[in-house]
Amino acid sequence: MLISTPYTECYVKKTFLTDKPLYSKDETIFGVLMAIRFIRGRAPLYMVYLPSIGALYDKVDQCAIFNKEETPNEEITMKDVGWWDCISDYWQLTQIKCLKGFTVHSKSRTNKLYSGQYLFTCDPQGKHGEVDWGQSEVWHEHKTKTYFFDDKTGVLVSSPNNKMIIKDSSLSPPTLETPNWLRVYKDQYSPERTSLENGKSFLGKTNSFTYEE
Repeated sequence: MLISTPYTECYVKKTFLTDKPLYSKDETIFGVLMAIRFIRGRAPLYMVYLPSIGALYDKVDQCAIFNKEETPNEEITMKDVGWWDCISDYWQLTQIKCLKGFTVHSKSRTNKLYSGQYLFTCDPQGKHGEVDWGQSEVWHEHKTKTYFFDDKTGVLVSSPNNKMIIKDSSLSPPTLETPNWLRVYKDQYSPERTSLENGKSFLGKTNSFTYEE
């Protein structure tokens, strides 16, 4: 499924656009992010318009997309920029207006800390009019993806909300509280579907399947 994105200027590493190592590691081409292709069971792919050659390239890896022309002299992989593969073929994208300008902090699966400004959020859905037997409606597998460009490297990052800290300069205190009481999910009528943090599983520090440990 293709989901259109807001107009987002970017740079794509040329090494991801050719089957031969013809380009230096940091050489990029200017593009405009146009859409995200969600395919169940694998990482999303990205459709980018490349104005200088008039091409609409529809299978760009996320780790090849930056908001800076000069990319860092370090290897960045898909494990660095995203957490989970798609759990549904059907998604919706929204820009949460009030989050515009908010700072996002996310720790990757490789234990790298990324920070940037909120861009937009994608949410998995069931197929309209039919029962979805996949994972997009299962509470502990429902992984919303929130996107931002990392301030330091410029790479496009996506992370589920329970692996992120979102701060606003006018609303958040300088030192954040550690919310030992915070529930990842709460169902008043089905208590067995409630997951409770223990104070150690914030910002990607948990190995538990349901984030209860």
